[in-house]
Amino acid sequence: MNHLKNVWEWLTNHWVMPTPAELIAEELIQAQRTKLRHQSSMEYHTALVSYNVARIKRLEPLTAKQEVVE
Repeated sequence: MNHLKNVWEWLTNHWVMPTPAELIAEELIQAQRTKLRHQSSMEYHTALVSYNVARIKRLEPLTAKQEVVE
């Protein structure tokens, strides 16, 4: 029982219920992080597609020459 009393005392001395403004700020931070993660993944996929398109364009003349030879 003494342990629970110590835990309760620690909680009442150290843990403070966040204010509504702090809760809203935390939600906004989470929303911004989610938005940034989404933007980052979109940029990554766009770069990947652009790289593959450029690679295909670079290789098209080589494959066309090979088709003529065969």
